[in-house]
Amino acid sequence: MIVVLVFLNVSIFLFLSGLHFYWAFGGTWGELTSLPSKPDGTLFFKPGIVSTLVVAFGLLFFATVTFMNLGWIDLHTTNEISAIAQRFVKIVTMIIGFIFLLRAVGNFSYVGFFKKIKGTPFGINDSKYYSPLCLFIGTASFLIYYFS
Repeated sequence: MIVVLVFLNVSIFLFLSGLHFYWAFGGTWGELTSLPSKPDGTLFFKPGIVSTLVVAFGLLFFATVTFMNLGWIDLHTTNEISAIAQRFVKIVTMIIGFIFLLRAVGNFSYVGFFKKIKGTPFGINDSKYYSPLCLFIGTASFLIYYFS
């Protein structure tokens, strides 16, 4: 079961990371429905290249850490360093779970299950896709943390 959850989360992280790299280098597909907007249609914020790249690399890091839960990567280190690395992977996996569960709950205005602004293109997609996906990633991360 853990192998399946790891591969699902890693696949999602890699896809989302690639999408953010695409946006950072000028891609526009899906951009407008992926950013929160006010009821009048103006974007709540417009991330720049640097912040989009930070998210892309962060998601790549999340994919790497999640994959490392399988123990298939030998770091060729001493037992002490290996134990520290394993602890680091477990702690970061738990943090990933918290990040995505908090994202699923949202800020009670523009994002998450409990948002007030629901009729915008982003709000509709957030209710149908983004928040449930975040709930899945967060729950899967906690299961990976617990069972690995």
